[in-house]
Amino acid sequence: MATTKKRKVIPIVELCNGLEKNEILGDMINCYSNEQDGVENPEVFHVTEKPYKVCSILNFLKYDVAIGLLNELQDTPYTFKENDLLSLHQTQDLKTSTQPFISAVRNFIYTDIKKIVEKATNSKFNSTIDLHGIKFMQHDNLLCHSDCLSSRHTAFILYLVPKTWSKDSGGALELYNCDSNDQPIAVETSLCPQFNSFSWFEVSSRSWHQVSEVLEDDIRWSISGWFHSDNVPLNVPVIFGANPTPTEPADVDMDILKSWISLKYLNLEISSEIQQQFQDDSEVSLAEFLLPEKYSAICEALDVTEWELLGPPNRRHFKQSSKHHNAVEQFLDLLKSDAFALLMSHCTGLSLSKNFDDPDCNAYTDDPFGMFSYSVTKWEKGYYSLLCDQEVANLPDRLHIFFHADLYPEYDVDVGGYVSFVSHADEEPLLVVPPQNNTLSLVFTRSDEFGFTKYINSKLEKPYYCINAQLVARSSHDDKDHTQKS
Repeated sequence: MATTKKRKVIPIVELCNGLEKNEILGDMINCYSNEQDGVENPEVFHVTEKPYKVCSILNFLKYDVAIGLLNELQDTPYTFKENDLLSLHQTQDLKTSTQPFISAVRNFIYTDIKKIVEKATNSKFNSTIDLHGIKFMQHDNLLCHSDCLSSRHTAFILYLVPKTWSKDSGGALELYNCDSNDQPIAVETSLCPQFNSFSWFEVSSRSWHQVSEVLEDDIRWSISGWFHSDNVPLNVPVIFGANPTPTEPADVDMDILKSWISLKYLNLEISSEIQQQFQDDSEVSLAEFLLPEKYSAICEALDVTEWELLGPPNRRHFKQSSKHHNAVEQFLDLLKSDAFALLMSHCTGLSLSKNFDDPDCNAYTDDPFGMFSYSVTKWEKGYYSLLCDQEVANLPDRLHIFFHADLYPEYDVDVGGYVSFVSHADEEPLLVVPPQNNTLSLVFTRSDEFGFTKYINSKLEKPYYCINAQLVARSSHDDKDHTQKS
């Protein structure tokens, strides 16, 4: 007996929950576009006004369509993406999907929703529409960004989170207010995802937002994307201050080192072994670097230090101190000293001290060398630093020094907080520096290599500290000639 092939059911996707009525649809468009006769209907849609407009449609799809779409998204392959800005899972662009519910909802967004948003924003979109499935798992997040890129005009999100999702679940869409330079200041509005709701907002130099960390062991399912336009204003990035000039190390009695640093690191044979490892790997970690009593004094001083929160959040979010207690101030003086620079020269082979003789160098230039920058920082849940292109332009080759303190319990890489170094040429990390108590970590980077501190998630049990510095080595005429020729 012949069998018949089961036909695919093509879902019907259309406006529902009252939006199919021209009057309610008109109210939504008018509310978004500030027309006087717009009347908000909280059971159908809501327009968030501050810090910028976000329109949210409730019960966006018929229930069976929303469930069918979610089921197909759960069976779609995802790629885990992680960098300084984000940790999340993403599908390929859904424009190629042949799944019935994904295809039907995609076409609905491409046509009906596109026309509605065009009318509400008084805009004309082109044919480019991005559409991806996104899932945030526990501890995933997306940090402060504006979506300003190329021809993006309006961002949209279709939430398919569990019905039990609440603000305690995390994963909120958080909107930042801005200063007069269009730089983000702080979260002003937090929008909790709701199952089967659809939100959109116009992309601009002020549309700073983030997806907060997912706190519960559940999945934040969504479809998100952008409508594009040929008439998007050019976004001019803010240029921050110029890089500082290195300060030459100060003369300090070598005996100072012996009162601070574990004696094994003052042994030339051991420092020669360290130098070999550093030259092989461009990094090395010196455990139990300070004498126990000095390390304890630094921890005690840091615990009573006053801290200032640094921003803006599209660049960094952590605390820093400019006023240091005695033990910390003494340690910083040590880091700035020629005695320390000479020790680092022996440990790395870099000419960081005027008293270090490099057998491979005939003559040095008059270019500045020494301490490039330093900071004393505090790291807590939710803290991070991001890569900033404006700040890494024309940086010299340099030695990074990290000294971490007061981590408890022992560090777990899943918490974040590690320093990751990348280059312009490759998105994959060159190396990662995990925080370790009483450990001096040394990393050498070229001018096109730079680092960020990965977002620290809610698994961190207590804050910790980091004293870091960057040193610039003396430049030889041979280095300069090589640079000019290349």
